[in-house]
Amino acid sequence: TYVVLKVQNLKSTTIDRRGSDPCWEQDFMFEICADGKGFLVELWKKGLLWDSILGVLWIPLATVEYATDEGPGSWWTLNSEVIKNGSEIEGTKTPTSHEILLDVYFALPF
Repeated sequence: TYVVLKVQNLKSTTIDRRGSDPCWEQDFMFEICADGKGFLVELWKKGLLWDSILGVLWIPLATVEYATDEGPGSWWTLNSEVIKNGSEIEGTKTPTSHEILLDVYFALPF
């Protein structure tokens, strides 16, 4: 499995890991505009011919707090559907059985 993070016009992917409890321990830093609405987290399963999506999560940037260092993170339930208003993503719905542990924060300037 692997994770794809999408925010504004940026996209980043973890390396793929095997097993029922994969751990990526990867940090991602994005420089984004303050007017961004949120970011999308996708969990994918690597396939022989094609990959399949296991779940998605929309995190509004308005809910992200500032921090100076990493925290313990929070468990998030992944969903199977993305809610859109035209081309704008507004959220996700229909929970799956998959969860992901994420530590999400705005880094304070040095």
